[in-house]
Amino acid sequence: MASEASLTRSRFRPWRSAALGWVVAALALIVGVPLFLVMPPWVDVTLYDMAVRSILRGGVYYRDVFDTNLPGISWAMAVVRLLFGWSYVALRAVDLLVIGAEVAVLIGWTRRAGATPYAAAWLAAAAALFYPYTSEFSHVQRDGWMLLPALVAARLRLKRVEGLHAESPTPAPLWRAVLEGLAWGAAVWFKPHVVVPAFAVWLASAVLLARREAPRRVLGDLAALVLGGGLAGAAGVAWLVGTGAWPYFREVFLEWNPNYVSDVFADLGNRAVYTFEVFRPWGMIHTLALPLALLAFWEGRAWSRRPGPPRRVRGTPRIYAAAGTEGVAAARVLLAALYLGWVAQAVLFQKGFEYVQVPVLLLGLAVIATQSWCVGFVYAAWFAFLALLLNLTSLVPPHQWPAPGFPAVRLEHYGALTDPALLKLWPRCWAEGSSPEMRDRTGQRIDIHCGVNWEQLDAVAKYLRSVEPPLGPGELNCWHDSTHSLYLTLDADPATRYMHYGTVFAIRSPGNWIRSRIVEEVRTSRQRYVVADLARMTEDRVLPHAPGEGGPYSLPAWFPASERTKFPWNQRPVFRAGRYVVYRVENPLGEIGVPDWADLPRPSGG
Repeated sequence: MASEASLTRSRFRPWRSAALGWVVAALALIVGVPLFLVMPPWVDVTLYDMAVRSILRGGVYYRDVFDTNLPGISWAMAVVRLLFGWSYVALRAVDLLVIGAEVAVLIGWTRRAGATPYAAAWLAAAAALFYPYTSEFSHVQRDGWMLLPALVAARLRLKRVEGLHAESPTPAPLWRAVLEGLAWGAAVWFKPHVVVPAFAVWLASAVLLARREAPRRVLGDLAALVLGGGLAGAAGVAWLVGTGAWPYFREVFLEWNPNYVSDVFADLGNRAVYTFEVFRPWGMIHTLALPLALLAFWEGRAWSRRPGPPRRVRGTPRIYAAAGTEGVAAARVLLAALYLGWVAQAVLFQKGFEYVQVPVLLLGLAVIATQSWCVGFVYAAWFAFLALLLNLTSLVPPHQWPAPGFPAVRLEHYGALTDPALLKLWPRCWAEGSSPEMRDRTGQRIDIHCGVNWEQLDAVAKYLRSVEPPLGPGELNCWHDSTHSLYLTLDADPATRYMHYGTVFAIRSPGNWIRSRIVEEVRTSRQRYVVADLARMTEDRVLPHAPGEGGPYSLPAWFPASERTKFPWNQRPVFRAGRYVVYRVENPLGEIGVPDWADLPRPSGG
């Protein structure tokens, strides 16, 4: 008869099955990817595409298309557009490949940091359950793409440290550090904030290197790293100078951006809390990842220059898997440094946007996997439970949840994994592609001011194609964020260089010189038609679709009286499709601007 111990060993534990983890990952991708590919582009993506179009047509960045960001994402997207054309399905496929490559690098890293095969498989499952089901706000964004060159650089740093623990260690060639610096430099061109995790990774590695190498070798390694970063920076500056964009780049970053980021430290507390609440319920993983990252520092003795085995916790470890070797501990230390550095820059220096947290969450999942925790299984079980609860019972009223004290957990549908209405669209993805209707059906942020109602905007595009005489260069002004994809749809040159008027008008400056400059450019433009979005004038999601009070093209009754005499609302309305109103510029422009949200009255019932 089998002993009780052998029966226990043979018992199937699904969270310890690598095969099941890979099956869940495959199923999540099969369900989610077709719907992901037909989702709409976010307004940031259409801004980048406007910059890409300008670049490929010989335009001057920052002069022809205004941007407060570094041009790295536009360079990358220009390569994608040259190779694959202007399809958003193709762009989304590349986005998925970028995130997939990052997950592959992280899986390899966790294996070097002691993760079991089943933990690596469930890490893949967690990523597959997470990213394809996030909103369009998080897709094809700078933070998500910036993580790939950063991981390449950090992986080279890991290889440098691993060389210390080889049976026959040999000095690492300095060209490898130069290559690492080039990768970090490429990441900086996406966002300069990446220097924070870059410094954290280098500082952790410097302690590890100093255990077995002379100080001059460590300093030489740093010099080579800085050289690589400088080469990446010089290449980008050379492009800016060669294309004529350098003076406009300097103006934006020395005069505009200090005002743009002046309030970045005003909301630190809320951003810190947001890290745990974002992508609900995924943000909760940081409650585990953060202490495990600190534990990796303690276990790997990240502060000590003295070589030796990993520090052990007394007794039998329960919440972590002890590193068996100094090399495994070092791999954990570097991953923890990358994760904690990324958390720091996201909370301290960035605005509280959802897409900023995508790399933070992927890195947190990897930190957890190094300890063989299988959170992918937990989330797979949670979504299966949600599907049963929301579809086979009536226990949860629509759009409500029973735990208001826990904002990171909401009992609501999670994309096609739990929503049969979305799952029914799956066959149509193959037949229709990214049509306006499919974008509206699959998008998660359609009914807010910076989200686009694609069917209504398509009706606007059809109208503008019919105007006589046809639109010429600079004769169309897309006033609100959700409308500027019309420039791409109609292949029209914009009236001014600004895409996000609401963003640039909100930048405070001494004497309001920024606002005055924007107003002057609008006044002197060749604009003949302006497209405006009623959703920018109220936080209510229903009121923008209300009928006009005096005719089909007139403003609804709820529209703020204080804004009716201001541009563009004081021009002649000639067409309306739902939220969107087309104006022919015939009257004096009057006061020009986009009101602050706080200045807009709240309509009754809004």
